[in-house]
Amino acid sequence: MHLLYVDESGDTGHAGSQTRTFTLSGLLVHHAEWHEAQAAITRMRRRLYEKYGYPVHAEIHASEMLGRSEAHHGTQRHQRIQAALHAVEMIRREKRLTPLRVIVAKGALGHGVPQAAWLALLEATSRHIASGEGHRFCSAQGLAVVCDDHRTAPSAAWLSEIRAKLDLGTLLIDEPFGRDSRQSPLLQLCDLLAYLTKQTLEPNALFSQPHTQSMIKRCNTLFEERGVTIFLKEEGGAFAPP
Repeated sequence: MHLLYVDESGDTGHAGSQTRTFTLSGLLVHHAEWHEAQAAITRMRRRLYEKYGYPVHAEIHASEMLGRSEAHHGTQRHQRIQAALHAVEMIRREKRLTPLRVIVAKGALGHGVPQAAWLALLEATSRHIASGEGHRFCSAQGLAVVCDDHRTAPSAAWLSEIRAKLDLGTLLIDEPFGRDSRQSPLLQLCDLLAYLTKQTLEPNALFSQPHTQSMIKRCNTLFEERGVTIFLKEEGGAFAPP
């Protein structure tokens, strides 16, 4: 069985929205490798403290970690930038984790932004699972989806439509469920990837500066090398990398 952790960046609305895009970012891990992946994340968090002073138990919440505050959890911004770079590199090296992201151009799509994003994400996930030969310790297929405390989770109404379109009946286990991201290191890493993806397309003041471009490049390299990127530009249209 696989577990898919998912978080978002940007809002799903049109009127009054300050964002042009909406992003779902996920990390897929097989249950037989979940403990090893968590151990790798724990080692990474220790390194963030030892090298950059970012506390082991402090949440990696990207908008705050990379925000305007000069002192966040007792660390300076330049330290937090290096910590974020280190975290992305850890994901790139951790082969047990498969990163996926869906970027929706809201203006071109019209309404139904979250539905379209979830449909694309679950379709890409099911294709990835089907393309494998099964784990050496467990060949049974299954998918459990974990979201950020129900805020990101698809509604039951249009989840049934997604199930019908993708025929997930023999793959998806129960409905997606929420967890507090403060208690889930994997959800925190999804938040970081979703945030950096948004900054790739709609950079704020910090990410318009040259010294932060390394984070954007590191994130894009991760997805180019071993991830899945889907750019949804129009309803019913083709998917293409950004």
